[in-house]
Amino acid sequence: MKFAWKVFLSSILVVTAAFGIGGTLMISSLYHQALDQELRMATQENRYLCFSFGTAVDSLTSPFDPNQFLNQINDVMGERSSDFSICSQEEVRFPDGPEFAGNIPVNTRASRVVTDENGVEYIQIVTRIQLSGDIFSEDTYFTGIEESDAVGEEAVSPNDFSPGVSCYLESLTDISYIYGMRDGYIALYRWILLAVVGVSSVILLILSHFLTRPLKRLTNVTQDIASGDFSTRAKVKGNDEIGALTRNFNAMADVVEEKIHDLEETARQREDFIASFAHELKTPLTSIIGYADMLRSYDMDVADRLTAANYIFSEGKRLESLSLHLLDLIVLHKQDFSLVPVDSAVFTKEVANILMPLLQKHRQTLRVTAAQATILLEPNLMKTLLYNLIDNACKASEEGGEIFLTGEQENGQYRFLVQDHGRGIPKEELGKITEPFYMVDKSRARKQNGAGLGLALCRMIAQLHGDDLHFTSKLGEGTCVSFFVKEASKDET
Repeated sequence: MKFAWKVFLSSILVVTAAFGIGGTLMISSLYHQALDQELRMATQENRYLCFSFGTAVDSLTSPFDPNQFLNQINDVMGERSSDFSICSQEEVRFPDGPEFAGNIPVNTRASRVVTDENGVEYIQIVTRIQLSGDIFSEDTYFTGIEESDAVGEEAVSPNDFSPGVSCYLESLTDISYIYGMRDGYIALYRWILLAVVGVSSVILLILSHFLTRPLKRLTNVTQDIASGDFSTRAKVKGNDEIGALTRNFNAMADVVEEKIHDLEETARQREDFIASFAHELKTPLTSIIGYADMLRSYDMDVADRLTAANYIFSEGKRLESLSLHLLDLIVLHKQDFSLVPVDSAVFTKEVANILMPLLQKHRQTLRVTAAQATILLEPNLMKTLLYNLIDNACKASEEGGEIFLTGEQENGQYRFLVQDHGRGIPKEELGKITEPFYMVDKSRARKQNGAGLGLALCRMIAQLHGDDLHFTSKLGEGTCVSFFVKEASKDET
């Protein structure tokens, strides 16, 4: 089931339950209020009946006629629908009336709601009075008394009012109109409830689809992303929870897209690495195998044998360089290195001494300028890094040129720069030169036993020290490579 329908059905159930329970409680409250009010009025009438009966008996100066007395009471009450009677226990109305009256203590009033055989509801109030004294006689008071107008009341016999026996004053009030009113309210409220539920259904259906529309758009975006369109983003509308969810989803999609691109770039680089590695192996191996076969198969003069041997030696050295650089890359990937405090001046002097054979080979001059500082390095790796950068600078420069190695403090860090005035690197190549096996001038690099792994190794060493290689270069003017290392704090020194 769709979320919009869940919202709609849940809301309808809540509205129906709330409105239904609220209406039921309201009708029940009105019913009980009307019933309580009718009970109070019936009790007041019975109390008045008792008071009038007591007054009539106390001031008895003429024959007492119960029918005349009750007619007078009814005249006083006006249009009230109560029915009054004076009776014995056996004459209390309704089948269980005598039992109900018998349980009433003397001079006590009791009330109840009863229903007759026609389904009409009444409030029945009965007061029990104990008679005392010779106040009635058969000849005077009970001759010719017929059945009264009260429902179910029979003629009063003389023995019922004998001294020392109980007399019952009964009030019977018709309250069927209250039940009719309640039933009418219930029927009316059913129609009102149906109307409210109908109108609410239309409104809630529209609202549920409107409120869940951003979720539908978000679902469509997820489907687009799942199908491979990682550039799709959801539109953010509002600052509510759904808006926050949309923003977070877009942020997640940005990260996913970036990671996908990184994975694609990594896969591309890996394919290029494998292709380049196979090519780099194939070329020297082909030369080595070819010249070795010539030496084995043909009777060659001394000059030709020397030329073939030189090719084999040169290509073998290139394979050796390739294997050593690959080994270095693998080792760097699998090891963690600790950085130790090193004096920058002493370190650069050691690097310059190590580079003397290389500089003599290329007939280059190294100019070293290093500010005094204590820096954090892994010395052996940093020597490898600077050796490779200066070696590249020598290969890019003409004989008799100058290479500059500079160390300077900058914003709490120490910066190394290696600069030459050689051929330079094209601007479009700068972003690729640190990729494994990438060579700007492949023919020249192979002649110099280059493997295209030196700068990749240098970049990894720089990253282990917390930075990357930064290149600036112009064709015909030279190249400058720089990177930062951390200065040691007082605690670290």
